[in-house]
Amino acid sequence: MGKKGRKANCLFGSRYLLSQVEALQKEIDGALIGDDIEHVHQMRVASRRMRNGLSLFKDCLSKSQVKTWGKEIRTITKALGNARDLDIQIDLLNRFYTGNLEERYKPGINRLLLRLKQQREKAQQKVTRTLEDLQKQGTLEQMRLQLGEMMAGSESLYLFAPSLYKHAFEAISSSLEEFLSYEAYIHDPEKVAELHAMRIAGKHLRYTLEVFAPIYGHALDPLVRAMKELQDLLGEIHDNDVWVAWLPEFIEKEQARIEDYFGNSGPLKRLLPGLKYLQEDRQQARVEGYQTFLTTWDTLQYENAWTVLKQIIKAPIDIESALSQLPLKSGERPEKAAASAGEEMLVPSASSDPAGENELNP
Repeated sequence: MGKKGRKANCLFGSRYLLSQVEALQKEIDGALIGDDIEHVHQMRVASRRMRNGLSLFKDCLSKSQVKTWGKEIRTITKALGNARDLDIQIDLLNRFYTGNLEERYKPGINRLLLRLKQQREKAQQKVTRTLEDLQKQGTLEQMRLQLGEMMAGSESLYLFAPSLYKHAFEAISSSLEEFLSYEAYIHDPEKVAELHAMRIAGKHLRYTLEVFAPIYGHALDPLVRAMKELQDLLGEIHDNDVWVAWLPEFIEKEQARIEDYFGNSGPLKRLLPGLKYLQEDRQQARVEGYQTFLTTWDTLQYENAWTVLKQIIKAPIDIESALSQLPLKSGERPEKAAASAGEEMLVPSASSDPAGENELNP
């Protein structure tokens, strides 16, 4: 890759990383307060996108920057992740409790709510410490300044260079290959670990598609939406797997607490109906969610979604050799010819993909 191509890639990457710095910064105050679960959710998503971006554009940064920033952001993701998981569980139980729940189930659900809220308070302390350390160290401001310096003087540089499309092709192809490597497991509902790993791989693919989507016009939008849907369905499957596996452990621990406090397990009887009801409900939700996932997957297969994606990203990969054959106009510089050709050959328009907004067609 030439210097201009590398610079275009790095400027594009810097813009993306800077946008995630701003997204993180925007949610800090709300996440510190902790009274609105959406702040924690949005900040966690931004931290994951940042980590994905650092991986995609690590060649544009020093090794020390990648290591330091990656470590800091990973710490944020971990702290926010625990809080977010508890928020999702608490939200589900609140909806159970305030819905048409039979009275005999309420003691168990209420006890579970109590324990999860206690855990959430501890998780918030970890979130607070992590974010206060982040602010004290000035990590986000350092990132903002250094990324801003990398972008200085880039206003006139044509970013949509062939090298950027090549980088996008390689990154998306790699993420897609990893995601599809789990296809062999999707028709076995007992492959809990593999389905969870597929969810993580799908998340990486979605974030990678989002990074490079601007250079393809609207062509990738349906694929981003499809990956979001698959990610959500696999996430629900995983959440229910966690419930089903964890509730028996919770019952055992709660029984031990009760026996330690009362000297017998008698009071546990009031809790068991609600806890058993929740376990059965989550098992059924898992079955239904898994079937919905299979239906969605089959639909995407029927629409040749992955073939469409490969076609969209494949077209530009040979453009560099094509550009080398372009005749230059009198006095025209090679990079200007490349930019002109790039605008014509590399940037899909909405009209070139009339079904791109609503359908996935081969």
